[in-house]
Amino acid sequence: MVLGQHDSFQVPYVGLKQEFGQRQEELLAAFSTVAANASYILREDVELFEESIAKMLGVRYAIGVNSGTDALFLALKALDIGKGDEVITVAHTFVATVSTIVHCGAKPVLIDIADDFNLAVEKLEQAVTASTRAIIPVHMNGRCCNMDALLAIAGKYRLHVIEDAAQSLGAHINGVYAGNFGIINAFSLHPMKSLHCYGDGGLVTTNDRCLAEQVRLLRNHGQNQNKELVAFGFNSRLDNLQAALLNVNLKYFESDIKRRRQIALRYHTGLMNCVDLKLPQPPKDSGYFDTFSSYPIRCLKRDQLLRHLRQKNIECFIHWEKPLHLNESIKLGNFDLPVTEQVSREVLSLPIHPFLDDEQCEYVIAAIKEFFNGC
Repeated sequence: MVLGQHDSFQVPYVGLKQEFGQRQEELLAAFSTVAANASYILREDVELFEESIAKMLGVRYAIGVNSGTDALFLALKALDIGKGDEVITVAHTFVATVSTIVHCGAKPVLIDIADDFNLAVEKLEQAVTASTRAIIPVHMNGRCCNMDALLAIAGKYRLHVIEDAAQSLGAHINGVYAGNFGIINAFSLHPMKSLHCYGDGGLVTTNDRCLAEQVRLLRNHGQNQNKELVAFGFNSRLDNLQAALLNVNLKYFESDIKRRRQIALRYHTGLMNCVDLKLPQPPKDSGYFDTFSSYPIRCLKRDQLLRHLRQKNIECFIHWEKPLHLNESIKLGNFDLPVTEQVSREVLSLPIHPFLDDEQCEYVIAAIKEFFNGC
């Protein structure tokens, strides 16, 4: 999906235009303040955002970076993961999860997912080798992975855990938020994410002071707070303007997630009798809190349903049509991932965002029921 192409849809997949309409005064005021002060790079708005998001997540350190991709890359670099190392993750994810491993010189080892779209923990231990250094669980669609079981395996083999929480900011298990389970963790603040800026942005979280300092060095060309060059780093700063806009959106984050959960419940209630659909199921453990960055349904006639919904001016999204290991041009190798491949043929994400009203939700439900002859 290319942002900016959904204006013609009666029910758009994201609500960025509506969001700007409702928050315009605050967003423009934040922009004007930054511009008037000419405070663009690593200034007070970045510091405020880092402090606020760290407090919300209950994590000691939060470091704003240029993108979710950079957040993953810098997390790997901070742990000195590189040539000769293996990192276990999934193929059912955005390419950045795997490309950052490759760019560090390490080898991605891909395992299958479970029915909740998250890493199948029961497949994890058999993928561990003498070269394994880390595991990257991807918290999909606003739900955390089974972190108790995953951390037990990581501890057994003394492996680092790096959470890819790009899709699950605000999700938690028994009050422990995503971004706290791993030694160092990555978030995206892309416009399609539940908390977002208006361009690229990312976030690294950790409870380890040394790793936090390392990421702060790496994001700013290897310079410390005194502008002394102490390492070779990268240009990966969250700019102050985006941070100022994030500080506006952060005020609405709790209510935004509440609305997403309301929409998810409405979809579930409205579609639960459609036997040809497989809906996201409530977590088996009541301690899980899902944020529904996406609402993925599964259907054997996915492509036909997608065409039908588009004809009804309903915008949907496929996460993801081709699993990474099946892209021959990037040569990841051969992996046996039957659930991943089946999901890629069946999955379709319905519109879900805080500005979707009840009438639009019911229109989506009615259109799906029409496709299945009333179900």
